[in-house]
Amino acid sequence: MMDNRKPNLFDLDLSGLSDLLSLQGEKPYRARQIWAWTFKRFAAAFDEMTDLPASLRQYLANSTNYRRLDLLRVQEGEGRWSKKYLWGTNGLPVCESVLLKYAYGLTACLSTQVGCPVGCAFCASSGLGFQRSLQRGEILEEFIGMCRDQGIRIGRIVFMGTGEPFLNYQEVLGAIDILSNPHGYGLSRRRITVSTVGIPEAIRRFARDSRGARLAVSLHAASDKVRDRIIPYNRRFPIEQVISALKDYALLTRQRVTVEYMLLGGVNDSLAEAERLVSLVSGMDLLVNLIPWNEVPGLLFKRPEPQKVLEFRGRLERNRVKVTVRRSLGGGIDAACGQLGLGEEER
Repeated sequence: MMDNRKPNLFDLDLSGLSDLLSLQGEKPYRARQIWAWTFKRFAAAFDEMTDLPASLRQYLANSTNYRRLDLLRVQEGEGRWSKKYLWGTNGLPVCESVLLKYAYGLTACLSTQVGCPVGCAFCASSGLGFQRSLQRGEILEEFIGMCRDQGIRIGRIVFMGTGEPFLNYQEVLGAIDILSNPHGYGLSRRRITVSTVGIPEAIRRFARDSRGARLAVSLHAASDKVRDRIIPYNRRFPIEQVISALKDYALLTRQRVTVEYMLLGGVNDSLAEAERLVSLVSGMDLLVNLIPWNEVPGLLFKRPEPQKVLEFRGRLERNRVKVTVRRSLGGGIDAACGQLGLGEEER
């Protein structure tokens, strides 16, 4: 059983790890060795770090925790295009992450909280309630655990699992810093995307802090009337405020933003809604990513008709709005967008 009084190695940045080792008279290069084993070779235990002195490995095993999360279950989707990972502590589930396989490579979808405080009506995680935010080390463990399972590097990361990343801002940004550090995982920040429901001041803050990391906003409606119904957070931050923050973000970063739009049959998939969306984003450099809703047991929404998706997309394209339709992966294992909820048997 993990001793919570000990520091978790995954929570330490390189400077913090160097400071810890210096108390034992170790040189700074030892910290870089440990990081190489952790973030480049995906070591599962200190014993695997064979170029460290045995005495140092023993000290680390006695004085720190190496991994807080255990892999409780892996499910593989049809055609091996997706995998869902359930992570836990002491046998109890904590969070899920998803590996998505595309022609261009692997993408990891990471959770940032245990449960979600936002409560989107169409999302399985709304039934979990909110328990706590994940620590930086736990977020990193999700990702490195997936790399370890695959035995290779994963080339892209999206923070689109359970939770609102901007309500766990410091831990998410801390994880990104380590993942992009050349001594850590060494991933380009441009291959990392953070998805938010739309918290204006956090969006503006991220514009200053992102340093190349990408932004996606879960808009899902083009009017407050519709968005209030499906995203309760809209009552705190109406669409006008979110769009204003996006314009500020684009002006400061010169980056294209992705707007995620979950299509719900009979709710927000009409041509009238498409026209409202065109008016909303007109003149902005962004990509609208249409996501036909993935069914969640117990929720009364329905997936839009394929013709409705085509018509909605066509209306955007005719008005020169850049648009894609997201390919659904992981639906058979409840791992598609909006379906993460730890599974009924785990609740």
